[in-house]
Amino acid sequence: MAESKWPQHALRVGVFEFRRSVRAIWQDKARAFLMAAGLVFPSLMLVGFIYLFSGVIQNIGTVSLPPVARGTVALLWLFGVFIATQRVVSARPRIDAEPLMLTTVSARTVVGGLLVAETLRVLAYLGLPVLVLTGGVVYLFGSLVSILLLPLAAILLGLTAVLVGMALGYAIALVIATSPFVARHKTALGGIAVVVAMGGYLLVTLPQFGGVGQEALAVLPVGWFVDLAVIGSPVRGSMIRAAVAVVGSLLVVAAGIVLVEREATRLWFTDPVSGEKETDVDPKHTTPEQDGPRTALADAIAPLGIPRGISQPTRRVAQWSLLRTRRDPRRLNFLLLPVVMVGSGLFSSGMQAASPWLVFAPAAAVLLPWMAGATFAMNPLGDEGTVLPVTLISVSGASYVRGLMLPGLLFGVPVVVLVTGGAALVGSFEPPVTIGLVGVSLLTTLVAVTTAPAVGLWFPRFSAISIGQSRDVIPPRLLTTALHFLGVTIPGALLTVLLLEPQLARTLIAGLTGFLPAALLQLATGGSGFLSDVGTWFHGIGTAVQSLGLGSFRLAAGGLLVVGAVTVAAISYRVAVRRFDRYSPPT
Repeated sequence: MAESKWPQHALRVGVFEFRRSVRAIWQDKARAFLMAAGLVFPSLMLVGFIYLFSGVIQNIGTVSLPPVARGTVALLWLFGVFIATQRVVSARPRIDAEPLMLTTVSARTVVGGLLVAETLRVLAYLGLPVLVLTGGVVYLFGSLVSILLLPLAAILLGLTAVLVGMALGYAIALVIATSPFVARHKTALGGIAVVVAMGGYLLVTLPQFGGVGQEALAVLPVGWFVDLAVIGSPVRGSMIRAAVAVVGSLLVVAAGIVLVEREATRLWFTDPVSGEKETDVDPKHTTPEQDGPRTALADAIAPLGIPRGISQPTRRVAQWSLLRTRRDPRRLNFLLLPVVMVGSGLFSSGMQAASPWLVFAPAAAVLLPWMAGATFAMNPLGDEGTVLPVTLISVSGASYVRGLMLPGLLFGVPVVVLVTGGAALVGSFEPPVTIGLVGVSLLTTLVAVTTAPAVGLWFPRFSAISIGQSRDVIPPRLLTTALHFLGVTIPGALLTVLLLEPQLARTLIAGLTGFLPAALLQLATGGSGFLSDVGTWFHGIGTAVQSLGLGSFRLAAGGLLVVGAVTVAAISYRVAVRRFDRYSPPT
């Protein structure tokens, strides 16, 4: 039963939680700068657009609201629902200080506070762009009613998206807490859900891929918030759609609060099931190898497994690496940024090419190996946590580093070979080129798997970041991720280009090693002096590279890259072993 003043209490809880989030972001200066830049720069671009094209916009006259505008708003709403759902499921299924909160105020108050806090976070992201857009509409068209309706549309969009996302998120969290099968396979099921969501997004945003454009989403009522926002401007929307958006939002808020309260209450007062597979072992038939934590560790990573022929210390390290990744996939969030940044551009280029597989196969040969190496060994010392001193004295450096490398080799290599080879075959590459791409992927995987422990051991991170309520999620440093990503993908990409387009590779190498330094030195010196002579020397290098025959260049450059890759892999392994053996925990 909720207390009589639960709305006021929920508001206070939400505002307090939002202030905690703001303080946490402000303490991380780098994160605060990136978030501020992501808000300020687009807003400045919008200001510049309004200022430069104000005359043209004012002279357009009355226009009808196009369906693509409603579809774009609907897509934005769906994206907000996806983010809110993901945050509830993976980051905030339970509240901080849960016993204190649930014994002090009602569950409805707690749910209302979480809703207020999450809505304030969304509005903090939308606030500056909406403020600029509102000021621009008032400046261009003198529409005073937009001062009220534009922010109202943004608030309703954010509030309904957050509420629907919370309802879906708590429903999924409740299934995970009550279903042993779902709890055991939540990582795989979550990956499938993300793939499905991204597939739907691509179907809508890339009509050439699925034949469906954003205008197809205009029929969804969640896109009709734009009809409310354009009231008072020369853009003519539908008053009926605007009214439906307002009334529908109120109904969603009323029903959503009741639904989320019931879901969250049941989740918070339910003992979650274990995701570990229970095994019944007959004590009469157990052996020392099957007894105790060894069997439990092997069962915890099932159906994955490490061959018994591998030495026990190496096998245990590999099993622990797999178990950490399986139990807490949020540790892999650092993989998303470079993959999304590079993968989205490659996907767009592939869809514009004659055949998408002409881009997908080389991309798989370079990006998948990096993921295989980075998944398990980018911050090994930080992942050990409080048991790091015990680990340092109980296992040798060679066994530890081999254990870190083993999951990437056992499970990464088959995936890399199958995906790269399959994409090359579907893309109708010639057999020698297909074999070459598979060879590039294997070599790049070797480099990625061996260099990940080296950079991870040299640049460990022990300070946890807040992902939801967890305080033990310690991702690798941004420097570690950047060094490993660039060090693996740039040589791999160069080797791939050398295989597919040797003339382009020759031009790139000639420019990077010769013509570009020469041009920079010439600009810096004005064409005279010692540095100018150095620039002339670099220009000669570029000319010499450009004059090489394609066959000789491909053989020489390819040989250097392959020998360099093997050398880097061997040195990285030795460096990682020496680093572990000589490492002392910080006091």
